[in-house]
Parts: sequence; structure tokens; C-alpha cells
Amino acid sequence: MGEPAQLRLKVRYYEVDEYGHVNHANYVHYLEVARIEALEAVGLPLGEMRRQGYLLVAADLSVKYHSPARTGDALEIVTRISEVRGARSVWIQEVREAVSQRLVVTATVTGAFMTEDGRAVRTPMAFREKLSALYVPDAASADAGVLPGEGGETATLRHGIQWHGRGPLSHKGRPWCLCDGGGLRKRLRKLAGLNR
Repeated sequence: MGEPAQLRLKVRYYEVDEYGHVNHANYVHYLEVARIEALEAVGLPLGEMRRQGYLLVAADLSVKYHSPARTGDALEIVTRISEVRGARSVWIQEVREAVSQRLVVTATVTGAFMTEDGRAVRTPMAFREKLSALYVPDAASADAGVLPGEGGETATLRHGIQWHGRGPLSHKGRPWCLCDGGGLRKRLRKLAGLNR
């Protein structure tokens, strides 16, 4: 398990709107800068990924505004990854006023790895390993027994279900994985006596 990246920035006067607080659109820029800085911190600068033929694009963005930030406020942006699956990665971000730690914005960003021609591709294993430095599961998924695995380890999750990990952030090999056309659904049907 990794730890979140942190970025600190100061609100500039031209980022505020007529109401005297940061215009909502500027938070999208702040969040983007924080993700790019986080990628660079773990050794995945965008330029290098592009030289290798990969792009990481934002496919979905959900932002919730909690309180306003104003000119001169120092903001702290915390960025972590809660999931990497296939071509998709889910980024969780929080923006807080640095001194008071007042929550300003929360966001969830779904990223997708693509080729230059726009075709979605699985996150390369070398990238997954580097991204694992930012992997911090949600409390809900941690409570449910969703754990990242190291190659070859076996973990016993809640209810005695075993999972044989195949690398950081790997979901393959989990006997309850719904991606493989069975998994948990199949087990539950069997337990309920519906599979005869």
C-alpha cells in the first residue's frame, strides 16, 4: 500500500470570480496539476509515457464544492489512487485550505490509458507498479477485504474466501471477481442452491 501525494499552491488573484472566490473551473486545473505532479513523483512523467506510446486521459470527473477559497489562500491538494483495473484508474482528490484544513473540494477522476490513436489499453505492468506508490484503498473497500497483492501471495479474506494475488493492484485471480464471468455471483448462486 502506498501513500497519497500532496501539492501545495497559492490562489492567484486572476483565479477568483466576481463573487470573490475561486471560480469553479479553476479547481479542475488545480486537480490536473496535482495528478501530473503525483505521476512525476512516482516516475511516470506524461512526456515519458507518451514517448512509450501511451496517454493517460481523464475519462470522467466528478467534483463536489464544499467551501470557497479566496485570493491568497494556500491550498493543499491530496491525491491518491483507489483502483487500477484494465485501462482504468480511479483517482481520489481533496483540496483543503492549508492552514485551517477546511475542506474546499473533493473529486473523483477516472483516468484511462490509451494509445496515440485513441484505443484503450490495459495499464502496462511497469506503470501499475509505479502507480502502486499512490494506491490507498477506500475505507469501504479495505473493510470489504479488497487488498492489493504481491506476486504469488495468498490472502484469506472475509468469509474464508482465498485470493491468490498476481501483482500490485491485480484483480485477476480473485475467486470472487465478477470480471471473469462468474466469481462471487457464481459462488452466491451455489450457496443459495440455485446452481444444480
